[in-house]
Amino acid sequence: MPSETTMAICSMIFGGIFERFPKLKVCFAHGGGAFPYTIGRIEHGFNVQPDLCATDNKINPRKYLGSFYTDSLVHDPLALKLLIDVIGKDKVMLGTDYPFRLGELEPGTLIESMREFDGTLKDKLLAGNALEFLGLERKLFE
Repeated sequence: MPSETTMAICSMIFGGIFERFPKLKVCFAHGGGAFPYTIGRIEHGFNVQPDLCATDNKINPRKYLGSFYTDSLVHDPLALKLLIDVIGKDKVMLGTDYPFRLGELEPGTLIESMREFDGTLKDKLLAGNALEFLGLERKLFE
């Protein structure tokens, strides 16, 4: 499943979807799959094999970091930290995998366990970024 998520991100980038629809809001599951962790290799392929990678979009894939959302469901503290570093603290939101059993037993446990994340960042990941993505105001849920 994470490999399919990576392929979906690359397909949307290399297919020019984000260029044609700059206001499109998309959230990818599985912490963006392998994309956040292989962006260097993806960019390298774009640079050295433009005949394969840059046929429908001539813009470097790294430009799109921060232009789409991912969920936080990576099950690993180091992976979550890297995900936020690569995708951006404003573009990662709580993921649950509901109704499947691959999610956390208590959604948000990993985020809450991150000692290096302050309360503001934890709030963004647990609720704030999802509210922004959905265009909802927090006061509706208080």
